[in-house]
Amino acid sequence: MIGRIMASIKNAWLGPLTNPRFIKPYAMKFTINGIEKTWELVKSHDSVAVLIYNEQREVFVLVKQFRPAVFCNSPAVGELPWQPAQPPDNEFSTELGKTWELCAGIIDRNETPDSIAAAEVFEETGYKVSKSDLTKIATFTNGVGTSGSKQHLFYVQVNDSLKLAEGGGLQEEGEFIEVVEIPRGEVEEFTYDETKVKPSGCMFAMMWWLNRYSSAK
Repeated sequence: MIGRIMASIKNAWLGPLTNPRFIKPYAMKFTINGIEKTWELVKSHDSVAVLIYNEQREVFVLVKQFRPAVFCNSPAVGELPWQPAQPPDNEFSTELGKTWELCAGIIDRNETPDSIAAAEVFEETGYKVSKSDLTKIATFTNGVGTSGSKQHLFYVQVNDSLKLAEGGGLQEEGEFIEVVEIPRGEVEEFTYDETKVKPSGCMFAMMWWLNRYSSAK
């Protein structure tokens, strides 16, 4: 496991979202079958994700990150105070909000999804790949009830000679990413292990790989 160590979470509280950088809450008002409706929506960026397999050592390369949304929904956290007069004197383990994920990133610049995906692989895991190395798995829709954003899912095989940096994300963007490895023989168990919180796209990518490659050496 490599990457910068995440300290505990302190002084956590909740409040209204002001001047959002990455999402935009809004509402759609419409009439269907003569009934007027209002639907709450969130505009968010499309994204890319990459399933990375080190064929030399037969391991999958994933990342672990702290996700505030997962943290806030952890039963161990409970109800955080809403707009307290002073930041609360609380402290929690980051483990309550850590997730196991594919290398991923948002599409926030004028580049093709495969180009952004290749850049994210290097930033987060330290493996230097080009967009021509990537295999397209699928493009699917996330958050069908709220955002309807797209995710472009790719697969890439790497070896240790392509490991040119430590990875761990961009410090200047405040990223704290742990690079972790899952042995090939443990991938199915990992996929269904509910104690390791993971997005559905990660599970789908793992099952795609098992369906296509598990019988081959």
